[in-house]
Amino acid sequence: SGWHALARLEASTRVLLPRGGAGGAEGLAQLTPTVVVGDGEEWGLHVGAPVRVSLWGGEVRAGRVRKEDWDSLSDWGQLVRAFQVGGDSSRVGLWVGELEDYSLVSGHLVRRYSNRAHPDYHPSGASLTARVAPLYMEAFTSDVLGARLTGAQADVDVAHLLGGAPREPGRYMVGLSAVRDWG
Repeated sequence: SGWHALARLEASTRVLLPRGGAGGAEGLAQLTPTVVVGDGEEWGLHVGAPVRVSLWGGEVRAGRVRKEDWDSLSDWGQLVRAFQVGGDSSRVGLWVGELEDYSLVSGHLVRRYSNRAHPDYHPSGASLTARVAPLYMEAFTSDVLGARLTGAQADVDVAHLLGGAPREPGRYMVGLSAVRDWG
């Protein structure tokens, strides 16, 4: 293995249509500088954020950079695109960044959640997992800089608890989960 690194700059254009039919469309140039560093398995860091520059239309503003992308503390979370410690086989894992199609363990309380679906809200979420047989735990927050949606789930592998390590782990589970919407 070893370390891997990547630096790039993406450029694209976008048009944001007005909500509710008020005002006109806004044309934007989007520049996305990105730096990625990691070992590919156990840890990685991906930083960078889209900077949208107004080309035409939209709201009259002093600067050219779209202010709606940087007007709250949570918007600064978009700088961390992904931070990962621990891989799929690790006992403890941490993920910070965009939550796209996120489900809390079994998906009973949180299923296919996305924390960046709104065009003016760009938080970094986090998920922490721990595995110590026969126990599996996961906790998450949708916004590390401003609590919105938080939750946790703990599962116990009953077969492992009663009879030792099973051939098929995770087949008979008992779990407890809770979620809180702060927003």
